[in-house]
Amino acid sequence: SEPVAQHIDALTEREEQVLAAVARGRTNGEIADEMHITLSTVKTHIASLMAKLGARNRVEIAMWAYETNRVRA
Repeated sequence: SEPVAQHIDALTEREEQVLAAVARGRTNGEIADEMHITLSTVKTHIASLMAKLGARNRVEIAMWAYETNRVRA
């Protein structure tokens, strides 16, 4: 299968942090608490990640994180 999003827009530092947290199975609430940001901000970052990566859900975000070695298993 084609790798998800080969030519993506660069992720912001915060998006990279949210990406890693999603890949580790954190909930939006846990991400908000860990990063000291609001739940709506977490959702905004996740929506941005989904748009940039062409992902339909957080599972695909997590898969992309592992496939691109952003996160180690």
